[in-house]
Amino acid sequence: MNRIELNQNMQISVIIPTYNRVKDLNRCIDSIITQTTPPKEILVIDNGTGTNTENLVEKRKGEFEKKGIILKYLKNKENSLTIAKNMGVKHSTGDIISFLDDDLTLDKGYYEEITKVYNEIPGAFGVTGYNQSGKRENVSVGDLLGRLYIATSFNEKNKCRMYPSLTVSYPYHSLNKIISCEWLSGASTYKKEIFEDFKYDEKLKKYSWGEDSDFSYRVYKKYSNSLFLTPHAKYTHDPSPTGRNPRSEIIYMGEIYYLYIFFKIMDQNIKNKLIYLWAKIGGIIYKVICLILKPSKSRVMEIKCLLGAYICCIKHINEIKKGDLEFFNR
Repeated sequence: MNRIELNQNMQISVIIPTYNRVKDLNRCIDSIITQTTPPKEILVIDNGTGTNTENLVEKRKGEFEKKGIILKYLKNKENSLTIAKNMGVKHSTGDIISFLDDDLTLDKGYYEEITKVYNEIPGAFGVTGYNQSGKRENVSVGDLLGRLYIATSFNEKNKCRMYPSLTVSYPYHSLNKIISCEWLSGASTYKKEIFEDFKYDEKLKKYSWGEDSDFSYRVYKKYSNSLFLTPHAKYTHDPSPTGRNPRSEIIYMGEIYYLYIFFKIMDQNIKNKLIYLWAKIGGIIYKVICLILKPSKSRVMEIKCLLGAYICCIKHINEIKKGDLEFFNR
């Protein structure tokens, strides 16, 4: 696939999968209608139950049309984030596909700055903005543990990398230049043409833990130096408590899906396997330290669930290697 140079008149399709989060969704689309560079269309993919999401879209459709933005509602019959994203791509008509979590809000110049990167770097296949809500000024204990592959993420100046443990680094400190990335977050954008070669993995169901890392790292591996983060396009993520899976299910999902992704996208050499194994051991160590420092029933529950998830992964490791996740998904 050839890298196609875009122009200033590129059109953006925004895809927002959502699950029973009408208030969060309303706040998200509020931040889109005020963009200095508005998108061509917004596709709301409803994974949830009831009619509240559809009613919201119908209520606000005329308001967006006055701004020249098409607001569409699509119902996804299966509660799956990856299926919703693929569905959105299929029905989109823009040159650039922008995925947004429904609990994100964008600064007014978000798409203007994203568009600038595509025009300044013709080889870009994917661009994301800067998560200003995750900014940390000091190196924390979590950062130090992260560097030992224990924490799920840690600060790394001017870097956005994916490690064999599937731990990621992110420039939480002040960022003042566009940087190349190995993975993109939940506010990612891609050239539409990339979906000729790639799609989101629909074996990852419901919350689809790790789907963004999996998709973007596969793009990175095939097209190095094609993903970028710009600090000039800012967004805020306020994680919503609404519509989330039970904590125990999230823990099992995280371990099973991450192991599947590890087998799928990482080179299966001894070094990478040892790093991944250390991350699992480190995860338990970290949870135990937290329990000792601040005992609670919820921390005990998390450790039990984590150990249970590890045992489940060992028991089903051959199925996971083959990409057969039905033992968990059903």
